Amino acid sequence: MDKNKLKISTKSLRNISDNTKEAEWYHLLRKKAMYENYSLNFPKLESMNLEEWSLLDFNINNFFNETENNFNKDDYAEEIDFNDESIIIIQKNNKLAYLNIPEVYKNKILVQNIFEAINDNKNFKNIFAQITRPNKDKLTSLHYLLLNSGIYVEVFANENIDIPLQYYVITENDYSLFNHVTINIKNNSNLNFVENYISKNNKKAFNIISEVLVGENSNINYTSITNFEENARGTILRNGETGRNATLNWNVAAMDSADVYQDNTTNILGDGAESNLKIVTLGSGNQKLYFNSELVNQGLNTNGDILQHGVLLDSSHVVFNGIGFIVKGATGSNAYQSSRLLSLSENAKSDANPMLLIDENDVAAGHGASLGKIDEEQIYYLKSRGLSEKEASRLLVHGFLSPVIEQLSLEKVKNKTTQLIDKKIIKRVSK
Repeated sequence: MDKNKLKISTKSLRNISDNTKEAEWYHLLRKKAMYENYSLNFPKLESMNLEEWSLLDFNINNFFNETENNFNKDDYAEEIDFNDESIIIIQKNNKLAYLNIPEVYKNKILVQNIFEAINDNKNFKNIFAQITRPNKDKLTSLHYLLLNSGIYVEVFANENIDIPLQYYVITENDYSLFNHVTINIKNNSNLNFVENYISKNNKKAFNIISEVLVGENSNINYTSITNFEENARGTILRNGETGRNATLNWNVAAMDSADVYQDNTTNILGDGAESNLKIVTLGSGNQKLYFNSELVNQGLNTNGDILQHGVLLDSSHVVFNGIGFIVKGATGSNAYQSSRLLSLSENAKSDANPMLLIDENDVAAGHGASLGKIDEEQIYYLKSRGLSEKEASRLLVHGFLSPVIEQLSLEKVKNKTTQLIDKKIIKRVSK
């Protein structure tokens, strides 16, 4: 199909590399990804077809800012708390527009633009693209081929970052976003990372990859809030690896109006390590949302837990795939998952596919899934107490989604997620 054919030449590829002023090794990686892309396939999904999403529809001319970044803090004061004592990274399209690291943390943490890291950081080169391989499928090769923005964060060994690192990505004016985040937590360290994708007047495809490496005895809470606009479509891959006695917690609030495919996979490698994945989403309109969530227990006495909650409005379609995999030799490990979907519309479609793959005997595992419609008796009860249908629906939805929302680490982030949920419900519920 023409819409799934790669439309880029080696000359355009060289122009991209010249624009980023990147090291030659990355230009060669781009070229290799370009040739591999022709023979690679899209991920095969149950009940959805990514080949219909026009994910290769991009404008090579909308990849880089050619003018000065006209970033004004006042324009984002309601969404971002600009405090000199906070760690804040703001990226507008492909450029870092604002960076604040208080003096007390400057010897504990390193933050670089992705191309600074490609050019200057040997540690980065050794770990880059090791978790998410460029030749995994057509979407990952496209990402590395067209990478145009992102950051590298390294927390040095034996350091506790006791305030959240806040990362905001603002895209606008039909900018094509191919963003890459690499976080490297060294041994005996801790980080609370909060990312927020803000889309304004942008209908283009996006392709995002986050990679997180967690060293021994280290911990990271990774909170992600996405809000891509209606008629856009894209993919988000989050992959992690944990060392011995490490913890990686993913908290995902997918508040998009766009069609989004998300793959969240963590390899729990070290003995005694743990990973927890919590996802909350709200589908509306004709939106398609697909979540593939996988935790792989590989070390001894490891723990993996997946919790997914979603609400459907209108003619939306939401799929929760959950995979708990305990490999041979991972004795003493635990794998649990729960997926719940609540429909407020007769026209919505929901699928929950829990799966346990157990190759070891001395383990504990369990899964559950529920698909249901909103309880009309509860709606009736709330309306009899004077609430409108919108307000009654809003309260029930918040109650259903609250187990995940409460895991979001910043009060402002919780409030923003709640506002986005309310906005969708008020717009879609008729009375």
